[in-house]
Amino acid sequence: MHDGIHVEKAGLPSATICTDRFIPTAQGMARMWGAEDYPTIFTQHPIENLDRPALRERAEGLATEVAAILTGG
Repeated sequence: MHDGIHVEKAGLPSATICTDRFIPTAQGMARMWGAEDYPTIFTQHPIENLDRPALRERAEGLATEVAAILTGG
């Protein structure tokens, strides 16, 4: 969250992905940095136990949302 918000404030589009366990933390960080409307993508927790093919599948499922955030679409 911190990095994404600061990159965005510097004028570079960013997309932050967090697992859903961190929704309250992400929202709190956004409020703390004055970026309440910062778009954050949430995916199901956990991801650390996913093997490479499963993680790739998860990432591919988020790609459209990432692209939309990065392009303002």
